[in-house]
Amino acid sequence: MPGWRTKTMACLITSSLFLGAAAEAAKPRPRDQVPAKYKWKVEDLYKSRKEWEKDLARLKRQVKQLEKCKGQLGRGVKRLAGCLDQGFDMLRRMYRLYGYASRIYDQDARQKEGQELKSIIKKVATDTDAAMSFIEPEILRIPEARLRKWMKSRLLADYRQYLDNIIRRRKHILPEPQERILAKAGQLSSVPSDTYRVLTTVNMPYPEIKLSTGEQVKLTPAMYTRYRAVDNRADRLLVFQEFWKAHKAFRESLASLLAGQVNKDHFFADVRKYREDLEAALDENNVPTSIYLNMIKQVRAARPVLWRYLRLRAKMLGIKDLGYHDLYASIVPAVKMDVPYESARGILTSALAPLGDEYVKVLGHAFDQGWVDVYPTEGKRSGAYSDGSAYDVHPYILLNYNDDYESLSTLAHEFGHAMHSWLANKNQPFPMADYPIFVAEVASTTNENLLRIELLKKEQDKNRRMFLLGQHLENFRTTVFRQALFAEFELEIHRLAQKGVPLTADKLDELYLKLLREYYGEAEGVIKIDPLYAVEWAYIPHFYYNFYMFQYTTSFIAATSIAEKIASGDTRARDAYLGMLKAGGSKYPVQLLKMAGVDMTKSEPYSIAFEAMKKSIDELEKLAGR
Repeated sequence: MPGWRTKTMACLITSSLFLGAAAEAAKPRPRDQVPAKYKWKVEDLYKSRKEWEKDLARLKRQVKQLEKCKGQLGRGVKRLAGCLDQGFDMLRRMYRLYGYASRIYDQDARQKEGQELKSIIKKVATDTDAAMSFIEPEILRIPEARLRKWMKSRLLADYRQYLDNIIRRRKHILPEPQERILAKAGQLSSVPSDTYRVLTTVNMPYPEIKLSTGEQVKLTPAMYTRYRAVDNRADRLLVFQEFWKAHKAFRESLASLLAGQVNKDHFFADVRKYREDLEAALDENNVPTSIYLNMIKQVRAARPVLWRYLRLRAKMLGIKDLGYHDLYASIVPAVKMDVPYESARGILTSALAPLGDEYVKVLGHAFDQGWVDVYPTEGKRSGAYSDGSAYDVHPYILLNYNDDYESLSTLAHEFGHAMHSWLANKNQPFPMADYPIFVAEVASTTNENLLRIELLKKEQDKNRRMFLLGQHLENFRTTVFRQALFAEFELEIHRLAQKGVPLTADKLDELYLKLLREYYGEAEGVIKIDPLYAVEWAYIPHFYYNFYMFQYTTSFIAATSIAEKIASGDTRARDAYLGMLKAGGSKYPVQLLKMAGVDMTKSEPYSIAFEAMKKSIDELEKLAGR
């Protein structure tokens, strides 16, 4: 059974990448000064804490009642169906309870009520998870032929995908005593990533530098991200050199931690009888390794498109010797795009109109009926997310809207997630509504692409067009090429470890620098990359996520392919895409994308996406007079 932790965290992930400095953040105001129409309706989950506590009591009773199902799942189709109904109903209630606690806490973390609710539900959620832990092992003890026969019964219709996934993974699940040992070993598995986080956020002494403006800056990771894009080239070089020197001083410790993570991944893959670490990581969602390998192959083949963009970047910056420290500098004049929230509603509605009347109608309802918490307020959680885990209630979107382009793009992104959840929940039973991570970012990025296409269709101002085109090209560089480079590095270090090659700091530097130079075209004369930057691998926390990053690339490619077709007026492509959204998690991820007309084992979606990139380069070259 999908763990509640995975589902809840997945709902809070957003991965939009933006180019250029954001406008100065609006000062948070007291929450009671924000009109109700700009705040989410928590009461749609529960009208009061008292009502929440009553439902919490029901969940606790359900947890106790589920114990009666232990040892009963193999007794017959009716008993299995009845126990699954109980278990999933518990999960359904827990998601709603968790959603309410999260909304109260996230809108003002300073308040005691939110802190109390979050503490309570975390404990109950853990108890719920533990209470359901017997279900999968018991199902595995049912002979496959018998279970397949039972699955034909209408009583198990809502659980066919869930049960098929258990059967599919049967050969990789060990006998119960061994699984208990693995579960205890799993308690140690977060040590490398936890230690990495503490070392890089608490213990590493980050340098302080003085910029040409006289400004003193301590180069924490957050400040590095901000100042690596400054206009003054000497300042950019200083930022890069000092930041990476700080990482180089700890490279042996950081290499040891990453090696520990890789060894952990390999241990679990090996004992579960997978041929390689990549197969083990992707098998959870039934994604074939060919998808991963094809992504690397297709992106590598498209590097000349990236090199063309980088050469244009050098010309627009007015430099002949492009360096790695020049990749984040803005290539277009500073553009201020004021986008008040009410204007954003109209822009987004127009941009998403190609998705059809039903989609636009629900979008309007969402704006009017309290799905979105719009503005920054005192004590409110930072950033943005969409949470559609409360199956019986509409999704919720948290924003910190700042009346600028980045806020508009974030709004489009989060509504992609929210509409995906809404359509899935309305068209699938609860056990099949939750969609896998592999397709989650497709919906959000499709919305971003449709927004870009709409804005470029109407925008006449030269500088603003250049800004939008620059945004698009930087998204390709950072989300497609950069993430593919990361994915290839991750694959190679796991393969080296499987062969018994020690993952020393020198070995990691050597491999990473080789990939940097290959992807960015140093041998082709596109760029010069200082060997100091070989240590960048030590800065990427995603290497502790077990083959996660490739999904950023595949999602962006799939979404670009889908959006280009829909924007061209292809109603068949639109209907196929909406069919995928409505399908939720009723099929495996690769099948879901094929429903939308995207086959990630082929070259077509990549070809369509890279053609879109070429068009943006073509126009930017013309506008820049290059």
